[in-house]
Amino acid sequence: MQEEGDFHNVVFLCVINIFFMVAGIFLNSVVIISFWRSRQLRKQLCYFMIFVLSCFDLAVVSITHPFLIASTVYYFLDVVSKIRENIRVSISFALCDFSMTALLTLNVERFLALTRPYFHERSVTKTKLVCLQSFFTIISVGMLSLSFVNTETLLAFHIFTFVSLSLVLCLLVYGNFEMFKIAKLKSADGRVTQSTATSTKRIRRKLIVSLKNISTRFLVVGCFVLCTFPLIAYSVVRFTSGAPFFDRQVLLLNIWSNTFVYINSTLNCLIFFWRNSILRREGMKIINAFRAHDVN
Repeated sequence: MQEEGDFHNVVFLCVINIFFMVAGIFLNSVVIISFWRSRQLRKQLCYFMIFVLSCFDLAVVSITHPFLIASTVYYFLDVVSKIRENIRVSISFALCDFSMTALLTLNVERFLALTRPYFHERSVTKTKLVCLQSFFTIISVGMLSLSFVNTETLLAFHIFTFVSLSLVLCLLVYGNFEMFKIAKLKSADGRVTQSTATSTKRIRRKLIVSLKNISTRFLVVGCFVLCTFPLIAYSVVRFTSGAPFFDRQVLLLNIWSNTFVYINSTLNCLIFFWRNSILRREGMKIINAFRAHDVN
């Protein structure tokens, strides 16, 4: 019965990881190519961090899913290597840190644009956003490396994972909730204070775009919360139970929780495609170009 359960878990894990690896590589590549081809997307600061996030998400799906597939196969064959699993965990979480800090930087940029528009227009640049992203990443990766104290139980690592993810989730949820409230308030003020029909239409159009951008990021944050919750729960169980990392059941739970985290890197670009007409239009041009090339 145990072997049958292991077989089903291995099959589901391999199918899910292969599917989201292929989908993630394709969709994130289309997002990156769309930004590269579209001058309208490149010149707007609000889209820059989406491009950065897609680059990191492409790295995540290209590297971490194959690692998980290999770990799943080794788990089924019962040839688990401590060194190999430690390398997989460290590399995968470093890449996820890049993606997570890019998402955090993206939300900081939008928060400043809505709450401090004059400061944002005068002071916020692509270079400064990259520096902020690098600052977040250095702190996160530095603390991550220090957390590998005990390679047998990885207790400090799971404490760090729980604390860091919980902190980032709280910041993202709070920031997006505040942005949504401010945007709704400005939308209401715009309907009341504008007197002429022309200016009202222009203001409403601008506010609708702002609300749509905020709701898009709110969806991305919600997806991040759902995908990282299994890992947070796993980390809590790990540092409360103290079971060794290389126990078969513990390793299986680790692979499942990591799978949900990495799926987030594919879902991000799906949300951006769905919610952004410019990106969707450019993406369809690229897909149609590939189809025409295949036909020829």
